[in-house]
Amino acid sequence: MPSPAQPDLVPGRVYRTHEFTRWGANPTRLAKRLLREGRLRRLAPGLFFAPQASRFGPTPPEEREVLRGFLETEDFIITGPPVWNALGLGTTGLFAATLVYNRKRSGEFLLGNLRFLLRRVRYPEKPVPEWFVIDLLEHPAMAGAELGRLEAALRKALSEDRFDRTRLQAMAGEYATLATRQLVDRCLERSTH
Repeated sequence: MPSPAQPDLVPGRVYRTHEFTRWGANPTRLAKRLLREGRLRRLAPGLFFAPQASRFGPTPPEEREVLRGFLETEDFIITGPPVWNALGLGTTGLFAATLVYNRKRSGEFLLGNLRFLLRRVRYPEKPVPEWFVIDLLEHPAMAGAELGRLEAALRKALSEDRFDRTRLQAMAGEYATLATRQLVDRCLERSTH
């Protein structure tokens, strides 16, 4: 009788059931065995992670690794209130789920104890701060902000040269609605340079 497969799991990595086919003909059975042995933990149906040891016990995977395993790609952008708040435009909002733009799925998903709001939208390959400004202006309610205050804060930030004016206008031209493009144009015109 052959010995059971002993996969070489990477601590902190997220796996989908189908990935276990490289170690055996029945990936579901192998995943169940690895769960029983404590070498895997379940995040969601068909989604597992190899726990990473720490002095406080096993630690869950990082947020980006959970998303990489779930979406099976690294082509996504984490955005939302934590990123928007860092722009220095006066927002301090919190959000119960992490907002993630990607090219594959939309919906709200609970993966382990992490909640993600996934949206299939267009975004740049390498987002710049000015793109995140446009993203914020497109979602003021999610940031818990009033659009008028955001406009005033953006004018002030532009007058202090905290954002690249040309790049902001380019990001607005490519990714913003007409209303947001008009708001950006007003800010650019009214801010002293």
